[in-house]
Amino acid sequence: MKNQWTHIAREQAAKAHKAETDSLKAQMENYAQTVADLEKQLGIALSLGSGKTKPKSIEVPMTDKAEAVAVAMASDWHVEETISAESTNGLNEFNLRIAKSRIEKFFATIARLTEIERHGAQIDDLVLWLGGDLMTGMIHEELAETNSQTPTQTILWLQDRLLDGIETLKPHFRRILIPTSYGNHGRTTVKPRHATAAAHSYEWLLYKILEGRTAGDTQLQWQVADSYFNFLTIYDRRIRLHHGDGLKFQGGIGGLTIPTEKAIAQWNKSPNRADIDLFGHWHTFQQSRTWLCNGSLVGYNAYALSIKASFEPPAQTFFLLDKKRGRTMTAPILL
Repeated sequence: MKNQWTHIAREQAAKAHKAETDSLKAQMENYAQTVADLEKQLGIALSLGSGKTKPKSIEVPMTDKAEAVAVAMASDWHVEETISAESTNGLNEFNLRIAKSRIEKFFATIARLTEIERHGAQIDDLVLWLGGDLMTGMIHEELAETNSQTPTQTILWLQDRLLDGIETLKPHFRRILIPTSYGNHGRTTVKPRHATAAAHSYEWLLYKILEGRTAGDTQLQWQVADSYFNFLTIYDRRIRLHHGDGLKFQGGIGGLTIPTEKAIAQWNKSPNRADIDLFGHWHTFQQSRTWLCNGSLVGYNAYALSIKASFEPPAQTFFLLDKKRGRTMTAPILL
């Protein structure tokens, strides 16, 4: 009996050993197949990176250059205003010396940006919009205390700065068109006028003087407006130019967007509708498809701080008006 049990135990042990051996053999075969598959994939990967398949360059078709007009927006310079660093917690400082430096950079940047854009477009002409509030004036008592010059002195100072800037631009353009808008600061009256606003504007006088001083220069074409709106047609697009104080904005979500869209919708109900509105006054660089608001050269001041206005660096605006596509490249000129 003892031998019988011993025999059975040996058979069971043999069966268990065989089952374990078969299992290990099956695992080894699976591992071998996995290794073979990995080696095959590695071989494919190595062949792809061996340099046998060369990358292909994408063909860049050479087409004729687009045609465009360069547009520069100049407004809200407030050149005779004095801003101390202390009054803005170090965010801005401004005086006649700084104003002169920023103005020179503005005109130089117009020429530089135009030369850059000429790699993709034929640009012969420039629209230089003088959009008002180039001076601060003395419409408030505080301004009489803080301004560095009187309005008449400021007109004389601005004449030289503008003529120097125009002279800088002339070698870069075949023709320079200069439409103008008077602002709300450069007025001779305490309260704004409507029908006679131009007649009471130091800036309107400045534009007329400059037009007279450059008379006979066929490269320059002035378009001095006698009313709030100035209209200009470039290619097939009509542009409405105005200082921007005709917009009523008391703050709110979306900034200028809602009041501007409402105003433009009303203005476009008249025969003098426009495709694009250009304006300043609000010292903020903001845009939509149909309008563009200019920044300021003077920059942040104590008044902006007091009304909780968002900080913006001093900036003006440059853009291209493409003959086929309308307004394309648009950029702030940071000063």
